[in-house]
Amino acid sequence: MKSRFILLFTFSIFLFSSCNYFNGYKIDGNITNANGIKVYLEDITDINAVTIDTATITNNTFELNNYSTNGIYRLRLGEDMSKSIFLYLEKKDNIKISADLNDLENYKVEGSKGSASIRQLNKDVKKYFSALDTAAFKIQNAPTTMKDSLIRDFNKTKDSYIQFLKSFIEKEPNNEVACFALNYLGDFKAEEITYIIDIVRKLHATSPDSKLIGLWYAETQKYQQQIEAQNKGGIALNTQAPNIILENPNGDTIQLNDLKGNIVLLDFWASWCGPCRQENPNVVKVYNQYHAKGFEIFSVSLDQRKDKWVEAIKKDGLIWKNHGSDLQGWSSAPAQTYQVQAIPATFLLDKKGNVIAKDLRGDELEAKLKQIFTEETSK
Repeated sequence: MKSRFILLFTFSIFLFSSCNYFNGYKIDGNITNANGIKVYLEDITDINAVTIDTATITNNTFELNNYSTNGIYRLRLGEDMSKSIFLYLEKKDNIKISADLNDLENYKVEGSKGSASIRQLNKDVKKYFSALDTAAFKIQNAPTTMKDSLIRDFNKTKDSYIQFLKSFIEKEPNNEVACFALNYLGDFKAEEITYIIDIVRKLHATSPDSKLIGLWYAETQKYQQQIEAQNKGGIALNTQAPNIILENPNGDTIQLNDLKGNIVLLDFWASWCGPCRQENPNVVKVYNQYHAKGFEIFSVSLDQRKDKWVEAIKKDGLIWKNHGSDLQGWSSAPAQTYQVQAIPATFLLDKKGNVIAKDLRGDELEAKLKQIFTEETSK
């Protein structure tokens, strides 16, 4: 009887340990040029990454065995955050990773379709980023006569990149990988916020238990509420734009009302705002086109550091004189008055100071100004 009890007890331990191993993940790594480096597997769902497993690379290899919920994880090699590989882990996964630490972007991964999708996404995104950086560099260093053509090239590349990401997100069968891909919108998130809200709503409807998608859903609902509040309130069309009084970089006082008698673009922006900086070449273009005809720009910066604000004005070639800021960031008095929830935000004013359009950018802004000044010429 005693021996039978021992056998049953031993068998139950075997079953328990087998089930635990079977339901966990296993990661086998072969990383050259990395002996002695510590490997961290991190849950990046929350703002602060949480380490759930570690190992040390010995003889170019490491192994991780543990339990986790399904989701996106970061495999960090050493203390340098740039030396990271993003993985999608599921229970029962047996993942094999091979890489050279000095050429980590060309790593290989087997045993996880989600991780393979992330790897391919990274490679494709890098190509687009390289093209966008090259296009932006050309604009900054080109003579004025060539800038218009180069801006169009940049916008074509940007549009192609955004379309690529949307296609990936909508075709990717793994909802959490699709949601993770939204991060790659980067500086374009603000201009694609309506799309992000819509796609996250769809992902959440089919994967309501996903922690990652749930966090995105909570954030996008906040943005949705802000947009609705801004649409209900804010400065209505065909109403008088409230006056703005600010100091320019030299400490002199400037006023929006002083520009009455001109068509005015009231532009809320900041040096740290990627979409704002990408839109600036378009704003410079229309200023050069229509300034002589009576077009002015009144720029309100939501910066908090004067040096960064002034540096961005110079670097982006924002040659108009009406630049103002109270250096209060989102607490800026004009931003509160105009209920600005996201930037870039623009208000186009007629000669009497009435708001005639909102949030026009690129081709839409150029087309509107062309219409205004064509009509004036024909009068």
